[in-house]
Amino acid sequence: MEYWDLVENPEGETYRQLIKVLVEHSDKFYFVTRKELKYNQDILAQFKPYILETYKTKKWANTITKGPAATVYVMETNRDTCKLLQQSANSLYDWVAPNLPEDLTFLKNNFAWFSCTSHEEFGGFSIRSEYYKKLLDKITGLKIEKVD
Repeated sequence: MEYWDLVENPEGETYRQLIKVLVEHSDKFYFVTRKELKYNQDILAQFKPYILETYKTKKWANTITKGPAATVYVMETNRDTCKLLQQSANSLYDWVAPNLPEDLTFLKNNFAWFSCTSHEEFGGFSIRSEYYKKLLDKITGLKIEKVD
């Protein structure tokens, strides 16, 4: 297993390419909302047709909260959700309250191969194969570093 962290916030075309690769090579993704924060309900409504499940938890990728449980929205990965993700933000760390849900995480075979903690501006990949490692090279402008 290799771990690669983002060195800077993917923005603009780099963000759009990142989302495209993540959606095309994942079975599903999720984001979270927190009870104590406000979010743009119009954006949440746009994702509603693609919800596979929702659940409440105090623990998700890279996060354990001491506060109230968060709501996790597990979504389909398809052309429509890719477009919504690309249109809703101009950078990865735009996914934060009060406008957008937080902590985009992409899964393949129930393995979180990309996770993000938006408010802390942290994102990274957990790579189990050379195939997935090569995908990262296709994203123009993506700045990552291997974690030893």
